Amino acid sequence: MESVKSFFDSFKEFIWDIIGYLLPGSYILIILSACVNNEFFVFPSLGTSPTDLYPFIFLVVSYLLGYVVYGFGWLKESILGKYSYVKRIEANVARRKEFSISKEFISKSLQNKGSTYDLSTATVREIRNIAMSFAPESDQKIYTFTFRSELSNQTANASIVVGFLGLLFSIFKSIPLHIFKTDTAHIMIYVCLIICYFFLNQTRNRFYDIAMGLPFSIFTANQIK
Repeated sequence: MESVKSFFDSFKEFIWDIIGYLLPGSYILIILSACVNNEFFVFPSLGTSPTDLYPFIFLVVSYLLGYVVYGFGWLKESILGKYSYVKRIEANVARRKEFSISKEFISKSLQNKGSTYDLSTATVREIRNIAMSFAPESDQKIYTFTFRSELSNQTANASIVVGFLGLLFSIFKSIPLHIFKTDTAHIMIYVCLIICYFFLNQTRNRFYDIAMGLPFSIFTANQIK
């Protein structure tokens, strides 16, 4: 029975992983299909008719684009360094009482077990992972918030990239390559995409804050029962 549960848990994580890359990839692909001029947008021609492999090609390209969007997001946060949303939220979590209590309890627990692991140099994420190991039943709930945060982040990145490039081509129409459509309707789309970036960032920050802080609240509650 335990092996069946383990299989379904692994399968569920696999599905979440695919969806996590497929959604941002399909989102940016749909936006590009609406905003890029037809001569720069390549349509597949495999099969006996143009529509034979469209769904399969769409899924594969969307999934791969999801990795590209994720890579762009990772690069952006690496460049931002201590100013990235990850560092800022983790710094806020580290100042909370639940974090201090959890760190103290975990440190005492490790000492009682004879461990010499020093938590003073551990990151918030490392201590969070230890705290989560004390309450494995909450993993799925925490993972859900992490997934929502990451999905919001990648969707925001896709929005700002297409919105910024589209607006850039609309303003500087002297650029030789007319890749993006530059009529009034599409300019409004680009502006809306840029605005959506900031709203999606707020959603991302909220869910990431919950995903990082909730394990310490659960751990503290379990220890003081």
